[in-house]
Amino acid sequence: MNIKPYLIQFLKYILVFIILICIYLITLTLSGLIPSEWMKDNVTKSSEVLYEEGEKKFIDLGYKEESIFLFTDALMINTAYSVDSSTPLTSSLLARKNYIPGQTEEVYIDSQYNLGASSQYINQSNGDLYQTKELYGLMHGENITDSFEYARYWHGYLVILRPLLAIMSYSGIRIVLLILSIVLIGTLLFLIGKKINIQTAVFFLIGLLAIHIFYVTQSMNESIVILFGLIASIFILLKKDTKKNIGINFFVIGSITIFLDLLTEPLITLGLPLIIYLLLMQKQGGSLKENIIDFFKICIAWAIGYGLTWLVKWILVSVLYNRPLMQIAFEQARFRSSDSNGNYSLGFVVERNFNFMSNAIMQALTLFILIYAMIKLIINLKKKINIKENILKCIPFILTALLPIVWYFALRQHSVIHAFFTYRILIITLISLMILPDILFEREKEKT
Repeated sequence: MNIKPYLIQFLKYILVFIILICIYLITLTLSGLIPSEWMKDNVTKSSEVLYEEGEKKFIDLGYKEESIFLFTDALMINTAYSVDSSTPLTSSLLARKNYIPGQTEEVYIDSQYNLGASSQYINQSNGDLYQTKELYGLMHGENITDSFEYARYWHGYLVILRPLLAIMSYSGIRIVLLILSIVLIGTLLFLIGKKINIQTAVFFLIGLLAIHIFYVTQSMNESIVILFGLIASIFILLKKDTKKNIGINFFVIGSITIFLDLLTEPLITLGLPLIIYLLLMQKQGGSLKENIIDFFKICIAWAIGYGLTWLVKWILVSVLYNRPLMQIAFEQARFRSSDSNGNYSLGFVVERNFNFMSNAIMQALTLFILIYAMIKLIINLKKKINIKENILKCIPFILTALLPIVWYFALRQHSVIHAFFTYRILIITLISLMILPDILFEREKEKT
């Protein structure tokens, strides 16, 4: 067995990973050089909007009430403002909030479970934190002297958020996110229609509308990873040689995901481009065996990129700043994946997330899939259909549809507590299921 090609491939992954980590550190340093004074007016205006709307914004859609989590947006803006430009990399890696040189008296390291807050912004009866009120107080003259680190995440969003806050407030950022989502969705649907087919473009649009994509842009935290998922999907569609370096491509996608994200809906950056890749491969005549191998290869590459990048952050902070972050991070991972003394069964977690999608949407989509399947069957009834072969072709998409269920099982506690946004990874399941009738009732290609 010639191991040279495998060794070369392994070295390519190592080199790409080193380059990625260097890019992360450099971009965090560069964004950290922006003086917080340049952002002060816009952060103050942002704090007023968030204070008015509260920790969670509720939007009545008629058939359901959509929850937009602003708690974390306030934290992100606070963290962005609290970067000390005299020590840009240290400030970015430690990710402190409430940090104002000359005012801050004590800095608390990342704690075991929840992020801390100044005492006046903690509900003493249940321990709830009030991030929006704390940010407002910080920016309106309150003498908040306690600072808190949140070093377990990369906080790569700072690379985008700090420059934006230097030129606009939270309201402007929301407009940018909305415009960006419209442009990305339009580009994605056009490319899907051109390179795959129109009906698949419609399925993607339905899936995006089902997770209320345009309302999601009201929250930076919830929208960043979805927008990156759209960018990753467009990238796969634009590749000239779709199959070339596909493992490395998804390794990079997984790595960038955890760099940007604070554990919202990261699976979307795997699921959406994976569906597109599988469809492109089937259109190009890829075999079932190749598609299944590619499915597992892509999932593993994405997971390694995601997990290894996160691990490096823990190691860097532990070594450079003598923080017990490895212990804290692994304990937090155990906590997030627990079933809370048997209260979070997989069935309960899945049901809770489907409920946040809303019964009305699920019923409508189920009916749509059934009707569409009947139409496809009727249209192709007199055509030659190899049902056995087509069922086998469905396997990679069935596996993809199950990815959110695997995620919910792996992060049960997190997927219950934050179901109001973790339900959005079900877009992967919905699109995969809508695609099945097209594959199942595909007519046999005529031999030439």
